[in-house]
Amino acid sequence: MPFDSESAKEAGKKSKRPPSPKMDPSIKEKLDLFYEELLDDLLVNIKSLSKQEKIRLFLSISNYILPKNKSVRDKFTLEKLDKKDKWDESEDPRK
Repeated sequence: MPFDSESAKEAGKKSKRPPSPKMDPSIKEKLDLFYEELLDDLLVNIKSLSKQEKIRLFLSISNYILPKNKSVRDKFTLEKLDKKDKWDESEDPRK
């Protein structure tokens, strides 16, 4: 029996995997409320935090807010790296 879309549907129906766990909507709503209350409390009491606590809070929140930067190599940097590799392979010109 070849494996095509029809046989795949049948195989999926016979799957022994358990269904994927889904979050109950009431739990999600409760978590949303909890996060809102927590953020409101932080905004109200931000002046009572020490400098160290503010920095920790900033660092932990920034992981979720700010995008991660990827390293970018421009043409100039690539040329420098190529020259360096060629110099490493040849004999030392200072000798």
